[in-house]
Amino acid sequence: MQPAPDAIGEFKVVTNNMSAEYGRSAGATINVAYASGTNTFRGSVWEFARRTDFNATGAFRPASGVKPGFDRDQYGGVLGGPIKKNKAFFFADVEVFDQTRSLTASTSIATVEQRAGILAVDVRNPLTGEVFPAGSPIPMTAFARKVLTELPAPTNSATANNLQVLQEFTNRTPKAGGKVDIQFSPRLSAFGRVGWRDADIFDNPPISGPSGGSGNARQYVNNKQFSGGVTYTPGGTSLLEARFGWSRTRGGKDPAALVFGEKSAEQVYGITGLPSDPRIAGGLPTQLITGLSDLGRQATNPQWQYPTVFNPKLNYTWLQGRHSLKTGYEFQRVLTEVQDVNPLYGRDSYAGQFSRPVTATVANPLYNLADFMFGARSTYALSSILIAELQQNMHFIYLQDDWRMNDRLTLNAGLRYEYATPWTEANNVLSNFDPATRTMVLAKDGSLQDRSTLKPDKNNFGPRIGMAFTPAARTVIRGGYGISYVHFHRAGGANVLPINGPQVINAVVVQTLTTPDFRTTQQGYPAGLTDPARFNPLTSNITYMPSDYRSTDVHSWFASVQREVWDGALIDLAYVGNRANGMLLFANYNQAVPNNAAGSLSLQSRRPIPEYADITYSFNGGKSRYHSFQTKFDWRIGANMTLMSSLTLSQTKDNGAGSLENSFGNSPAPQDFRNLDADYGLSAYHQPYNSTTSFIMDLPFGRGRKYMSDANGVVEAILGGWQLAGINTVTPGELVTLIYTPLTAQVVSGIQQDFRGANNYRPNVSGDPLVPEGERTINNWLSRTTVTAPTDLSQPFGNAPRNSVRGPLLWTVDLVTSKRFQMPWRNGGLEFRGEFFNLLNRTNFRAPNGNRSSPAYGTITTTYDPRIVQFGVKFSF
Repeated sequence: MQPAPDAIGEFKVVTNNMSAEYGRSAGATINVAYASGTNTFRGSVWEFARRTDFNATGAFRPASGVKPGFDRDQYGGVLGGPIKKNKAFFFADVEVFDQTRSLTASTSIATVEQRAGILAVDVRNPLTGEVFPAGSPIPMTAFARKVLTELPAPTNSATANNLQVLQEFTNRTPKAGGKVDIQFSPRLSAFGRVGWRDADIFDNPPISGPSGGSGNARQYVNNKQFSGGVTYTPGGTSLLEARFGWSRTRGGKDPAALVFGEKSAEQVYGITGLPSDPRIAGGLPTQLITGLSDLGRQATNPQWQYPTVFNPKLNYTWLQGRHSLKTGYEFQRVLTEVQDVNPLYGRDSYAGQFSRPVTATVANPLYNLADFMFGARSTYALSSILIAELQQNMHFIYLQDDWRMNDRLTLNAGLRYEYATPWTEANNVLSNFDPATRTMVLAKDGSLQDRSTLKPDKNNFGPRIGMAFTPAARTVIRGGYGISYVHFHRAGGANVLPINGPQVINAVVVQTLTTPDFRTTQQGYPAGLTDPARFNPLTSNITYMPSDYRSTDVHSWFASVQREVWDGALIDLAYVGNRANGMLLFANYNQAVPNNAAGSLSLQSRRPIPEYADITYSFNGGKSRYHSFQTKFDWRIGANMTLMSSLTLSQTKDNGAGSLENSFGNSPAPQDFRNLDADYGLSAYHQPYNSTTSFIMDLPFGRGRKYMSDANGVVEAILGGWQLAGINTVTPGELVTLIYTPLTAQVVSGIQQDFRGANNYRPNVSGDPLVPEGERTINNWLSRTTVTAPTDLSQPFGNAPRNSVRGPLLWTVDLVTSKRFQMPWRNGGLEFRGEFFNLLNRTNFRAPNGNRSSPAYGTITTTYDPRIVQFGVKFSF
């Protein structure tokens, strides 16, 4: 929970060569110190505003022609002062963030003709074999007709990106905090701080109406925090600190169907077999038609996580000659209530092209849409709800020695030990798959391994070494190396073993036309499909985590040279490296072998463990490597201007994305579990260059400045005392992983969610995947001739590497103008700020659609923000 800017007393970003005190992270650590009161009453109030009329329109405007709205108010205040002079002080803050924003959203829906059952291809009824010539209406189920009829009208005549609307997002988040400091004596002091935040966010769906609804909808986050501490100085060379922190968060999301109280799917659509639990039931179950945008509810909604953290910490620092030593112990107890099972209200997929005549070629989305009309779903899925009570303890011990050997050389050495227990469940509602016995192992009372099914990882030692050497005046050489560990990965429910069979049923049924008891959409879901008492491993997606699963180790190192080239000018050259091993990766442990060329083998018959269906494998298979050359030039030009320019040249590689951080086709799971090496490639956040230049300048007009130093009060108020600041940033465009959606006969897994190990099917590339530069447009960015989806049913895995194409270059210039008006009383002031983001209103396009199976393939429909203007005023006293 971030405090308001004026409530921050100090902050520090710790990157390379971190002290042994810091851990539990793979990158930088940000330390924020809350402000304290003093013997003088001081405070400030502020308001920062953005308005639609201030801003540019942007490259994409919806068919209605209405300018996307953007109204934001961020207002609040702080106040601090004495409770008892020289003894007790208070400080408090409050701030409200209130925003309503709309963005142009592009989706692909069925055209008006298609909704009437008129398709541009010959269609075969997969249930009867009857063929309907192209252009003649085909019959459809009452369910399909109702869903299609209740879609909004397309906004253009295209077959892709044919619905452009303003998607509205609202966010109202008030927050407040307070702190009391007490100085008992010159040696003993204490503090206590509380914090509170209550975020209420609503994302309207990109497709409106009963048939729409895909999207996060209502999101809520409520935070409560307390921290306190005591500092004692036994003598002039030692310091003892004791801290305690407590936080509780209630965060989750609810689909629009629940927010608006929509009736059940059985009442509205006649779909049976879905739960009637009021926490779940309502609206249209998720409908996934390959080649078109998702219809119905978001499949991962509703879900929530409610963590509570207890965090005591003890530090002791002492000086011994030229040594500054610090040792300490930190403990964390994390209790989390989790409901992250999905899909709780059904998910139907249409990717089989069952309605395609034998002699016809693949046509997305037409045959998948026809399948939907006939109710011929290729996969249906449903899960049972479970609320898990997770528990985890973490222990950290550390010792740091900063040794100033002489006036030129300082050495840093530290050792940190970290131990994080595996997750257990308060009531032992937890299970794991054992590949040796091919059985589900249930948690039980006893040892930590008995309760978690995982062996505790007790080998996490993190040494740190570093140095700073001054070989000559104005030159400093620094270097360091350290090991850190990551004990927690936010990965949905795939690595949460309570969300597993038999207590949770993740039922996934993959169908072909020859599947016994083929079940159409209108037949609903089988009774008892998700009844834990009827656990069937042949229809359930279970989870397997190896018993020796361990924490991720992260190795970081750097070497730098800093040189003051002339008075006020500093240049910094550095090499920075980082490598991580044992990161969380997902796959299907029971991935089937590819089909035969005729596609006649069922998915289940091709699995290595035939008595089980999909097995989500959560394992230490991930790795990443980062190498960079970093340069920074910092020049203070006189007393009134500072210029800073930095350039980073780097390469980042890995073999999988972080779960829930996998945009633009990237994935936390491989294309082929049996060929993990094929997934090692550029990371989604790989930036070969990043150039950033900034400046701060006091304009030379007004009292005490070069020009108009004798200006009268009116001139000074209008023209004097202004400051300019700006940032120029240039980075390469976003990376895209090319993918395609396989036919049912091509799939080697029934898992559809990447965070549960769905295969990342990629197409074949036979040349430059980009359209030639002279022909390249936002509607034609990726080649359709050199990028092709595999058609051989026995060869579903393409040769396209991960993150192999980019969107357009990103370039922004931001500018700030500010002026402070002195008030007639001591330390009083009124500050005005004008902030211009993307000042030049450059259109920075985002990544193109990289799904070769989509009619929208190769098109770009979104951008980063156009010019956004914010005005702010702050009154200080």
